[in-house]
Amino acid sequence: MDRLFNNKWFVRFISLLLAVMLYAMVNMDNVSNTPSVLPDDEEGSYTVQDVGVEVYYNEEQYEVTDAPQTVSVELRGPQTSIMLFQLSRPSYEVYADLEEMGEGTHNVRLQQRNFPADLEVSITPRVVPIELQEQETVSYPVEVDINNEAEVEEGYSLGKAEVSPGEVDIQAPQEIHENIDRAAASVDASGASEELEEESQVTVYDSQGNELDVAAAPEMVNISVPVEKPEAEVPISLSREGSLPDNVSVVSLNMEPTRASIFGPPDVIGDINTLEAVLDLSRVQESGTLEIPLEAPEGVEQVEPQNIAVEVEVGEEEERTIENVPITIENMPDSYSYTVTQPDELTSDVTVYGAASVLDGLSESELTLTADWENREGGSSPSVIPVQPSGPPNVQVEPGVEEITLEWSEESSQNNQDTNADN
Repeated sequence: MDRLFNNKWFVRFISLLLAVMLYAMVNMDNVSNTPSVLPDDEEGSYTVQDVGVEVYYNEEQYEVTDAPQTVSVELRGPQTSIMLFQLSRPSYEVYADLEEMGEGTHNVRLQQRNFPADLEVSITPRVVPIELQEQETVSYPVEVDINNEAEVEEGYSLGKAEVSPGEVDIQAPQEIHENIDRAAASVDASGASEELEEESQVTVYDSQGNELDVAAAPEMVNISVPVEKPEAEVPISLSREGSLPDNVSVVSLNMEPTRASIFGPPDVIGDINTLEAVLDLSRVQESGTLEIPLEAPEGVEQVEPQNIAVEVEVGEEEERTIENVPITIENMPDSYSYTVTQPDELTSDVTVYGAASVLDGLSESELTLTADWENREGGSSPSVIPVQPSGPPNVQVEPGVEEITLEWSEESSQNNQDTNADN
């Protein structure tokens, strides 16, 4: 039973039934010779406050910029009719008809409908001023507001945002357009590590940043914001593997580009100083351009470009001999003295191989022969040290002396200087 009384339609039905019964009893008393205990159906009044005003006008062409929101309505008539109205609350309406009116301020007589026919209706105020303004359609560019831009994934950055469509149309009176500063849609960048793609609602703002109650067409736009990975630019070093065909030598190598961009976690790319590209000489049969892939080091997510072009010029290999190239001993401690027992002199003839155009410009100063003493402390004398040759690019260097033999000892600084002077 409680559920029935909580139902508003059930309560209204019972109220209506009681009102009808009351009305019937009153009328029966008027006919009967017996005096009734109920009063005759007297005249009464009832005032409804804050009744909304509906305005009907050409919505495609005009906008209501000033109109009363509510009025009061007084009802006069039979008391039973007023009681029925109070109980049943029919779908009545107070409205202003401006369908045939144009731009401007109009004093309009308010009308009503769906009130009980036996009740007199008085509206206060009856005549009200209503202003219509002609609507204008203006296109506005859509800006993108990125929220929490500083909270993207560590090391990542945001690229230029794109929005589609790039403009929206706003239909409004001129005075509304004068208050519009911009139209914008927003996207949240918190924790972003990949491209942001989102459908977002367009909001219209005034110059103070306040939202305006204005509809844009379309209401929704698509936003895309690229999220760029941490990047570092490093030089490319070109190394060689494999062998050229017999009697062929490299004249020159030129690669393009000479630098590459690497992408990945900051702690990984921060430790990489160069990127290696490997030229397989066995692929070279003649002068031309080869495409070489750039391999991403461990932990690097992406390398740009993925390939480089290496222009290779080759020529017929020649052989020449350069005599008496000095051999330099490196990293000998100052506290050691030494004597070279083999060869008799710290020089060696050197055979060089390369293309004629390369060898023609070669000088002895471009060739070095070194014997590196480093990390040999604690050994016993004599020591045999290999000779390491080096020369300019595209020249193969072969020394006649491949190793030297030293007798050495740790002595005072003065003896060491005297011994070295003798050598």
